[in-house]
Amino acid sequence: MVAVLGTRPEVLKLAPVVRALRARGLVVRLVATGQHPAAARELLPSLGLAADCDLAIHRPGNEPSAIVAAILVRLAPELAARPPALLIVQGDTASAFAGALAGFHAGVPVGHVEAGLRTGDLAAPFPEEGYRAMIARIARLHFAPTPAAAEALMREGIDPAAIHLTGNSGIDTLHATGRDLEDPALASAMAKRFPWARAGPLPLVLVTIHRRENLGARLAAIATGLHRLAGLGVARLAVPLHPNPAVAEVLQARLGGLPQVMLLPPLEHHALVWLLAHAALVVTDSGGLQEEAPALGVRAVVVREATERAEAVAAGMARLVPPRARSIAAAVVEELKRPRPAPIGLFGDGHAADRIASAIEEFLGLPAPQQAVRRLPAPPPAFPSATRTPESSSRSAACRRPGRASG
Repeated sequence: MVAVLGTRPEVLKLAPVVRALRARGLVVRLVATGQHPAAARELLPSLGLAADCDLAIHRPGNEPSAIVAAILVRLAPELAARPPALLIVQGDTASAFAGALAGFHAGVPVGHVEAGLRTGDLAAPFPEEGYRAMIARIARLHFAPTPAAAEALMREGIDPAAIHLTGNSGIDTLHATGRDLEDPALASAMAKRFPWARAGPLPLVLVTIHRRENLGARLAAIATGLHRLAGLGVARLAVPLHPNPAVAEVLQARLGGLPQVMLLPPLEHHALVWLLAHAALVVTDSGGLQEEAPALGVRAVVVREATERAEAVAAGMARLVPPRARSIAAAVVEELKRPRPAPIGLFGDGHAADRIASAIEEFLGLPAPQQAVRRLPAPPPAFPSATRTPESSSRSAACRRPGRASG
């Protein structure tokens, strides 16, 4: 098998799937596209994994068309040289779409992790909504994280027998990170790294903004809304800056130097989860945080025109706010007045990867120790911390050929 990944969320959500497959003795080659170079260089090793092939497609300023074209050109020879039994992609990125399309061209079955997310609007988010809808036409296996996602696939005419309700594998990673953070040494290190997270009378609001749809005038409005919020004196803002200069420079210019704003470098997953668990609220346009926040008992103000994770909105764990300055500030003020909710497992129970692995074994005709689970159990218990405190070179890709020991 081959798993194609290129961005940070893809690594976080495919890592448990790869580990579950390898634990069953299956060989999985990891192909990193280079869409986010640090994903393979830094994040994979932190999860005990390594790329078997790096397509190294990243160039500063890459647009979606250039990313997709570069992946198609570089991935095709890899699939031709060693055709896999299955190609796995996750989500709705350019890497996921190009990986699935390359598999389709090569006649390789495609499995889609986190299938069925929809807003119904091709412009929101762009280009992700189009990518995930097109992957659905290519994929043979659809791993839906929620009943709503499974229903969306069936409405589009996908064979119900090809749809597996698994939960979201990102919650598997969240649970693993939570177990790591129970280690006293790591917890102490985080508290020393972010001493301001629990200091002072004002609640902490975690802010992450990065989506392509929010660049330009929308990002300027979001930055103005955060500036306005900081001036109200109702919260302290922790703002990890995205590596994309088009995002970081705007936020730095508008928020730098404000006494209630902590601008931070990009954070690894453990640090981000630790801060989220200690936050009263998260303001975000991230899909992953919309899933993780409810599991930690943290509400989200989602700064987007539409969300494909409507379950959180319906449960009162997320509030959809358009990227306008006054709307953002007002929504945060209102949400901070509400009591902290109980954690709820809207998007999974931490066992999605096992369900996905079982479904793949069944598809491949292998004897599975446990058949794919079609119905999720009750939400898991709270994540412990939540209840304690309210680049790549320009040369052509070099891919090594792993044996079974390397997965």
